[in-house]
Amino acid sequence: ARSAKWSRAQRRPPRPAATMEGRLQQVVTAIEEMSSRGELSKLLLHLQAQEEVLIQAMPQLDDLLPVLNPATHTLGMVFILHCKAAAVPLSNLQAVNTFLSQCRTLLLGGDPEQIRTIPKEFVAVCNKFSAAAIAIKSPLVAVRPLMAAAAALQPGPTHFTPLHAEFLKVCILAKTYTAAMPMLQQPLLQVDKAATMVAPRDLLLYHYYGGLVHIAFKQFKQAMQSFILCCAAPCTVLHAVMIEAYKKCVFCSLIVTGELPKLPKYTAAVLQRHIKTGIAPYTEYATAFASRKVSALRVCLEKHAAALTRDHNLGLAKQCVERLVFRNIHRLTQTYLTLSLAHIAESAELSGAAEAEQHICTMVADRQICAAIDQTEGMVHFFERPEKFDSDAAVKTLEACMQRAINVAQKLDGMNQDLCTDSIYLSRALSQERQPRWEEEEDPMITNK
Repeated sequence: ARSAKWSRAQRRPPRPAATMEGRLQQVVTAIEEMSSRGELSKLLLHLQAQEEVLIQAMPQLDDLLPVLNPATHTLGMVFILHCKAAAVPLSNLQAVNTFLSQCRTLLLGGDPEQIRTIPKEFVAVCNKFSAAAIAIKSPLVAVRPLMAAAAALQPGPTHFTPLHAEFLKVCILAKTYTAAMPMLQQPLLQVDKAATMVAPRDLLLYHYYGGLVHIAFKQFKQAMQSFILCCAAPCTVLHAVMIEAYKKCVFCSLIVTGELPKLPKYTAAVLQRHIKTGIAPYTEYATAFASRKVSALRVCLEKHAAALTRDHNLGLAKQCVERLVFRNIHRLTQTYLTLSLAHIAESAELSGAAEAEQHICTMVADRQICAAIDQTEGMVHFFERPEKFDSDAAVKTLEACMQRAINVAQKLDGMNQDLCTDSIYLSRALSQERQPRWEEEEDPMITNK
């Protein structure tokens, strides 16, 4: 609708300058007076009525914004930037830089209370801000403002917003993975569509981007969990991001567990069918990994290198080869107490004793195994882990784990009680119970979004 208004404004003859300046001054006065009195709902209605005036006065908006204070006139600035956002050409570097500067001022200094009164327009401004920063190849510019914007839009500290996913995206593009970790460590348990304009796609992207951040830190277990949350989300149509999440989840699972990921029972049937037929290179690679033969895995890697490169998964696949070597060596420790380096090299398909020694040292340093190397004899002696878990540090670690489990149980109990009294949830659950259930014979149309 706003695009249509913009088109009509372009076709109409321009208003006299004095009249337009007078109407803009009235808008500024209304923003200042109503904001000072706290009449935010009344101000929003007034701005919506003046939207066409703001669109017609697009060139003058750059002079209008500096007059406003982001801390006290947040709602007015959001609405003005929302009107301007649709007209900012991403190919015009000067216009983009001006828009970025105006948005940074708002996002870093805006009033959260006023922001939450206009969530739809605020999210649209933030999305345009992110797109503009990416368009000029400066995603780093958007990192701190979007982090502040996500916090401002949250009704509470555990609420998820669409800006969480947008923030992780710019962190990944800017390669500032450290900035993304605090957000990933914060539990996000509540979703309020009316208050934050969140959509299912935002949740999928958040978990997908979260998995990418964990991969950057080689936290493959956490990455696998994030990807499973993405690809196992309930749905009736298949999203492209779910497929990409599962592909990366395959490699993370091979690295962590040595086998394909175990998806929850509630995983959508449309995804399970696609896994069986649509990602042959990945299932074949997992089969080669399960054979425990490094040479077979390398042959499979070379065979599907083009597909893996196209999916940006070649690096993960190569790490699986390295992890298979470690798993084969670790398997030897469960059978032998003493073994020669030459035997280890032969069993793990390494080039020689020197490479075997290098891998043993790496595994000892990472606390994967306990071993001692007799270099004069070329022998390796394996030991049981010396930790008896009876120290103060071990007790504190155990207590911390138990407390986390108790906290999670309490949160789940609270969410369960809320759902049991939610009329919308109960009505949907009852309607689903009344519907007949059967297995579909044919594959439904798969829609990538």
